[in-house]
Amino acid sequence: MSTSILDEDTIIEYSTDPELIHEKYKDLVDIVINGGYGFNVASTIVDCTDENDLKIIREGKGKIELVY
Repeated sequence: MSTSILDEDTIIEYSTDPELIHEKYKDLVDIVINGGYGFNVASTIVDCTDENDLKIIREGKGKIELVY
């Protein structure tokens, strides 16, 4: 699993270099896991705040199936 981060830079739509992501967001998040380079495609975002009602917020690259 990996992620993409929307970047405000108009040249780079999504940051996919784990080292750059860590440098930019290390003071804003608890953990950054280096999963290697990603693709310049949005990742899927799933709201897991309610374990009985998972919601796909944004569907990105890849197929996703919510299984309870």
